[in-house]
Amino acid sequence: MRYDFHIHTREYSACAVSTAEQICFKAAEAGLAGIALTEHKVWWPLPKIQKLRKQFTTLTIMRGIEYSCPEGHFLVFLPNPENGKLPTWCSVLDLIPMVHHYGGVVIWAHPFRFDSTWPDWLDYSCPDGIEVASSNMHRRAETMATRVASERGILMLRNSDAHHRDTVGSHGNELDASLECVEDFIKYVRESALAPPSRSATSSGCV
Repeated sequence: MRYDFHIHTREYSACAVSTAEQICFKAAEAGLAGIALTEHKVWWPLPKIQKLRKQFTTLTIMRGIEYSCPEGHFLVFLPNPENGKLPTWCSVLDLIPMVHHYGGVVIWAHPFRFDSTWPDWLDYSCPDGIEVASSNMHRRAETMATRVASERGILMLRNSDAHHRDTVGSHGNELDASLECVEDFIKYVRESALAPPSRSATSSGCV
């Protein structure tokens, strides 16, 4: 089953071009089993997500958020965002334990995209997953991210980071599991921490 866990839409990300409906049509056309809508700083309202789910019944549509920290951008997934109040700005060293407290997971989004130096914060905390390829990562960033994942035993993910429908399907993750909701994804990521180091969702796109 193929999934993309990093997608933006015009409704809630000013930098995005395509609507959620356009994104979902393209995701289904590209053969994706599920996607995550991860807007900048904003969670999709539950009623609107439920409406999309009713329209695209063959597609698992999850809610996430792309959170900005001084150390970079991180995808956050919570089982119930309405009960997990996050501050508008904090260090990733505070973000990770806070998200874990609410029962969620943190994915490092497009690491080393702007800075190729090894971050000091990795000596004190680790995300639950890391993007090792996306439409917004250059080759050096991919190499550095793969090195971090290999050395720290972090789950590797390949997401489109789509802002336009044409990018949906350019990257994806072949999982040995069928995800019906965000709780399934959180469980999958957590269980990866118990697996041998460097577990990777199989690439199904450009790397």
